[in-house]
Amino acid sequence: MKMTIEMTNELATIDGVPCRIWVGESSNGVPVRVYVHRVAIPIEEIQTPFQIELIEKKAPRREESRYD
Repeated sequence: MKMTIEMTNELATIDGVPCRIWVGESSNGVPVRVYVHRVAIPIEEIQTPFQIELIEKKAPRREESRYD
């Protein structure tokens, strides 16, 4: 399965772990919400452009998750 997702300004906590919420859709067009705890970049890659883009988003706002 492939998905296209976009970062939002929303945060949720799942099992005590803060996660950023990303929204998008699957390759079949099904809407998805993805709760991301961590994003890793291979160390040999240039990380600065990715980090800048990730930080440029507005400060996240908190959303309570049904998994809390």
